[in-house]
Amino acid sequence: MNQKGFTLIELIAVMIILGVLGAVAAPSFIGLTEDAANKAAGQAVAEGKARLTNQYAIQLMNPEADPNNLAGIITSVNTDAGDYRLEFVVAGREVKITAIGNQERGVSGRAEGIWKIL
Repeated sequence: MNQKGFTLIELIAVMIILGVLGAVAAPSFIGLTEDAANKAAGQAVAEGKARLTNQYAIQLMNPEADPNNLAGIITSVNTDAGDYRLEFVVAGREVKITAIGNQERGVSGRAEGIWKIL
């Protein structure tokens, strides 16, 4: 009699191992996706800084414009950064940039940064 297959104990052992692996892997995967979304938001903040720098340079080249008018500069900057929305808040000679994930597109993530005039 040549029987092939697994015993009940072997099947239960495999199910326990898979359950433990699933319990350990799922939370770390969720943490990785949150970290990735926040890093992507950080890249959107970097894009916002580049946009502000570009607009500031345009203001410097225009003799009729005031490059120190940060409120005027941020009104000229596009606030759409793909899956992220950029918010600009002027505080003295610096601008606080916040990138917020577009919830309508199912994107999470948030990051902040500061852009300064030296």
